[in-house]
Amino acid sequence: VAIISILSVLCLESLGAFAFQPQTSLTRRSIKFQHNEKIPHQSQRRSLTTVTSPITQLHSSDGDNNNSDDDASIFSRFLSPKIDDAGLPLADALFSQVVATTFQIVWLTANHAPRPSWLNSLSADKSMLYEVSKQGSLLAPALIHGAGLAACWTLGALAARAYDSDAFNVSGGRGYGTVIARIIQAGAFASGVLIFSTQIDLLLEFGRNVQPGESPETDLRLLTAIVELINDIGFEAVILSSWRIYRASLTANADGRPPNYDPDQ
Repeated sequence: VAIISILSVLCLESLGAFAFQPQTSLTRRSIKFQHNEKIPHQSQRRSLTTVTSPITQLHSSDGDNNNSDDDASIFSRFLSPKIDDAGLPLADALFSQVVATTFQIVWLTANHAPRPSWLNSLSADKSMLYEVSKQGSLLAPALIHGAGLAACWTLGALAARAYDSDAFNVSGGRGYGTVIARIIQAGAFASGVLIFSTQIDLLLEFGRNVQPGESPETDLRLLTAIVELINDIGFEAVILSSWRIYRASLTANADGRPPNYDPDQ
């Protein structure tokens, strides 16, 4: 997450420097032009205005600025978010809680992988070496774990403004650039929240900060937590990215747009 954040900041800074470079060159040319003794013809002035006006409009437009450092803007994303599709947060939560978790359980079971620690039955006999789960006893743990993953994604979507219309709007030839960028930003934030929550869970479990190499028991627990983090992030990324891209493709037609939807936003 830190590497992704650093790379994104460097890319934004390089793009920002490149975006403002033509304006600087035009400003220098205008200063040299003011000190020139010869005054160009009126037709030359019109041609110069015609060439510079689109460039000025291109770099003066706000565009999709999703990296504002204003504290009020950052807190407003969580306190008063803009949601253009009222059903999208609920759909995201269902895909994150139910679909992604179900696919992970099915995949691990089909490959005879060890059962995740969060999938233990709430009424299981801990004294038994091989747990025999009753029918339906694993539903509650799966839903509880999925609810935590859905909460992480919701926070990431709010931080990345993934519920704005431009986060799932490809109408008018906009393309999927902004859609994919918002998915990556939301996923990076959600992954950070999930990693932090896992660290808090380990701290509460052991009562202290544990490090690898202390004992075989702690090493096994840390390795289990790392593997489960990779599985959670991987399955959530595949399912939610697929769903979001499919949802964005629906805006190409008028039938897939929400009520009172403005395609020009």
